[in-house]
Amino acid sequence: MNTIELHFHFDIHEPSSLASVIQSANEGSGKGDERWRALWQEPMQSEHISEISSLVSSLQPYKNVLVLGIGGSALGAKALYNALRDDDSTNLLVLDNIDPHTFNSTVPHLSNDSKTVVVVISKSGGTAEIGALLMATQKALPDASYVAVTGESGELQKIANENNWPTLLVPDGVGGRFSVLSPVGLFPLALCGIAIQPLLEGAREMDELCQTTENNPAGNLANALISAMHEGHNIQVMMPYCDRLVKLAEWYVQLWAESLGKITSSGTRVGPSPMTALGATDQHSMLQLWREGPADKVIGFIELQETVDVQLGEKPLTDSLSWLCGTSMASLLSAQLHATEQAVREAGQKTWSLQMQSLDGHSLGQFIALWQITVAIAGRLLDVNPYDQPGVELGKLLTKKAYTHKKQ
Repeated sequence: MNTIELHFHFDIHEPSSLASVIQSANEGSGKGDERWRALWQEPMQSEHISEISSLVSSLQPYKNVLVLGIGGSALGAKALYNALRDDDSTNLLVLDNIDPHTFNSTVPHLSNDSKTVVVVISKSGGTAEIGALLMATQKALPDASYVAVTGESGELQKIANENNWPTLLVPDGVGGRFSVLSPVGLFPLALCGIAIQPLLEGAREMDELCQTTENNPAGNLANALISAMHEGHNIQVMMPYCDRLVKLAEWYVQLWAESLGKITSSGTRVGPSPMTALGATDQHSMLQLWREGPADKVIGFIELQETVDVQLGEKPLTDSLSWLCGTSMASLLSAQLHATEQAVREAGQKTWSLQMQSLDGHSLGQFIALWQITVAIAGRLLDVNPYDQPGVELGKLLTKKAYTHKKQ
């Protein structure tokens, strides 16, 4: 089994309650709000693959796939497409904001016929941004093919029924930020010709590793990051040294922030503050802060054991750059990662690293499952519900009230 490797570069105290917390998370697996852990198990896995494959076949041929979604309804598909696409992949466009400029630079250039498949993703259909995007898209592309990925009931299901659109269901108990390995993320990928079964296989293998109370990757990761937060390292950075993983780091930010930024049952406001950085690009901006600014960060370095490389050549450009001769881009990038990790660790920041031997569906499925199970355990360690989002819901309500008042 080709697993991703996780290493921590700081001392971690393991609380006596960790084993019982892991056990609690595993007991909840596949049930209630943790039904997402059934996505890569039978019978749900085969049901989803069959439904998705059948629908993809019925829609061909098409040229473009346009996804309308927001937050968890879009981030996962964007992240996996960005990591897995190749020259043969169908073009995937994602509208996950209501910026008029982005809409006008995207939608009017698509074919107003069946060569464009519009995938509308919302469990309820009542989100203002999705409603706005769908209204504008239907106006611009009335003859495109539309598919709804939604719940069994709700506004979007009603719209789909009225328009005779095919639908795929978001299973009950699978929230938006935990839905990437459901039809929410898998269907757009399958439309683009990306194999979805390896993602589920990788997730299932990681879940099996996370069933034990000892040497549990998700338990170790949750305990390390929550312990660091309690020690004042509240800003938690994911820094991939790979352009194709940037969107996956953004997916982590939403998962970590929306799940763990909560008020505990005792009324305490808790939660780490996640952020992303890109190696080596952000070494030229963030490294100064991390070296000489506050020691309040945990920085995670994601390294891909890249098989593709570019040799730099043998002729030096200048004497000062002669040390680059005979080296390669991949070796230089790896050296920069390890040097940066050492530099920030010596400056008092806490660091961890994750190595991926390859960037494929199997390893990415492991990555997704690892972080989702980590959040399930971290929520229990923090005494918060990782599956609700009252702050987000209040924001939606206040937006509607403010807009309604403005129109009056």
